Amino acid sequence: MKEQLLSLVLPILIILDWSQGKVFRVSKMECRSLDPSFTYFKTCKVVHRENGRAALYVNEVFLYKDPIDDIVLNLGIFRIVKNRRFQFLNETLDYCLFSRQYLASGFFGFLMTPMMRISNVNATCPLQQNITFNGFPVDENTIKEIPIPNGVYMFNLRSSMMKKWRTDVKVYATRVNKYSE
Repeated sequence: MKEQLLSLVLPILIILDWSQGKVFRVSKMECRSLDPSFTYFKTCKVVHRENGRAALYVNEVFLYKDPIDDIVLNLGIFRIVKNRRFQFLNETLDYCLFSRQYLASGFFGFLMTPMMRISNVNATCPLQQNITFNGFPVDENTIKEIPIPNGVYMFNLRSSMMKKWRTDVKVYATRVNKYSE
């Protein structure tokens, strides 16, 4: 019953908060390789900048040398309240299909457009190179339009390559009205 009530209340909260420009303050990021013989993370860090802004740095190295054309991404957004995690979003997509038409996917399209500007990932499949994000800025110009209310969130991005889960990246952030001056 609570889950049904929550599923009814969350869209209303999203609509009410949609028009207000809010920002994220990132606290930490964790990158984990679920198959170290396939891939590992050389870099996984958050660099905190002035007034609560941050930049994310990720360098994923593939040990598998053949082109990868079976990539599935899963994005989960959880709101953390006290000891509980409430799943806010769960979206899964085929990256190779998505790379041909970015805006076809709702939330992934929201996140991938600014990410592709600072990464070495090209928009084609198969994937043949290491993945590098050099300073993805988390500030008022990138992802403030994400329509969720204030609170503490965990963004969980998992990737499956060749029908096996390979990586798990978690970013912990707090949604606030504005950065401190």
